[in-house]
Amino acid sequence: MKRIVCVLSFCLAFLTTVFAETPDSLSVKDDIGLPKNFSFGLGFGRENHHVSYLSPMLYSGSPTEIWAERINRKRKGDEDFFSLANLRLHSGNLISQSDENTMHVRSIMFDYHYYYDWKLAPNFHMLCGGYVGGEFGSDKMESSLWVGNNPEFLRIDISLLGLSFRPTLSIHTKRRVIKISNQFDLRLAGWVHSPIYTQLYSDAEKLTDYIDFNSFSEKIRFSNKFTVDLPLRRTTLRLGMLVERSKSDINMIDNRTLNVQALVGFSFDYLTKSGRLNKSSQFKTIFE
Repeated sequence: MKRIVCVLSFCLAFLTTVFAETPDSLSVKDDIGLPKNFSFGLGFGRENHHVSYLSPMLYSGSPTEIWAERINRKRKGDEDFFSLANLRLHSGNLISQSDENTMHVRSIMFDYHYYYDWKLAPNFHMLCGGYVGGEFGSDKMESSLWVGNNPEFLRIDISLLGLSFRPTLSIHTKRRVIKISNQFDLRLAGWVHSPIYTQLYSDAEKLTDYIDFNSFSEKIRFSNKFTVDLPLRRTTLRLGMLVERSKSDINMIDNRTLNVQALVGFSFDYLTKSGRLNKSSQFKTIFE
């Protein structure tokens, strides 16, 4: 647990510094008036996972996840753009139907989105764009029948090109603004590799043998995240649901995952220079 807390603290500090850039087209005065958003929390749910290299069986369990998200609003001329950075730490112990083996699943996921703000209505924003990202994971099998010989499968999964859509609706009440978003990500091309099992990859193979193009049948990876920001007295509560589906067959390794999670956390709107956003000021919150 101490390791997870240390890693999360480092990653949060990374997100709040690296992605706090100021576009060249903005002056300091204009940058103060552009709100941003940072949110973090936990995820709980159900995961089905299958790795043919480790076992022909399907493993299921209830993993936990720590997530953090940062949204920056940018302006170029008369148009608005948004950048989104997402970081996730995933951990779970899955079991098979026979209950004899246990698969320990650990992964770190990061993705970066860039959106064009298509304002369909004053309170409805359709964010359209693309994303890139990466995932480093470890799947380890453990069984009482294997003494000192628990196989482990390390994987690197990089999303080279993906489409992303995030419609966002702002509902105004007398004192607060409720924000409802639904983010859908679809990977078009990626790179999948196992760095330690070099015997699976020969020099005669081409680079295309590692590339995973989305075929909507044998190879697919998408996620859908629905969130609702509910302003409370002193903070904003974020509730939501995440559904992910991935399936790939690279170098005769069948890797399939279905992940469904309930999300709970906190969301904060703030300004670049002045810190936390003053609700009573003339500045509006993000997506307004």
